[in-house]
Amino acid sequence: MKKLLLLDADVIFDLHTLGLFEKIARTYRLYVTKTVLGEAKYFKREGLKQKINIRDDVTVINDVALDSLSCVRTEAKEARLGIDPGELESIAYLSTAKEEIRFCTCDKAAIKLISYMGLELRSISVEQAVRSAGHHKKILFPRHLDKTFKECIKEGKALRIQFKKLI
Repeated sequence: MKKLLLLDADVIFDLHTLGLFEKIARTYRLYVTKTVLGEAKYFKREGLKQKINIRDDVTVINDVALDSLSCVRTEAKEARLGIDPGELESIAYLSTAKEEIRFCTCDKAAIKLISYMGLELRSISVEQAVRSAGHHKKILFPRHLDKTFKECIKEGKALRIQFKKLI
């Protein structure tokens, strides 16, 4: 059975730009929230704007509980992190999902918030996701690297200690 992967819009753009989306789609069962699907319309390759059509490759999450959205908004505000609507909706879904799904994002604020909320074990770096899909060439951007991801997780844990007074 394929592992479940919840994608952020930035990851969708970058995977298309790098020509890796199909490889990821063959390896994982992909999920996106309705907001992320709306955000992921176009990407640029070689300076040309190209349309993204992933509706047949992903499961769209249409309904995320309002109380989950409110909770994530509160957590982001408490941690002093600015979160985009697609990431907010994805993290809200992740926080209540029953299935074993992992959120893949390269947005530093979103990664910090995931860690702040104690959801870091339910997330994955772009580098780790593409390596698991069998891609080992070094074409990724710095924001995709596991090193960058782990630094953000560490910063999110520090925020959790600072603002929630937890160890």
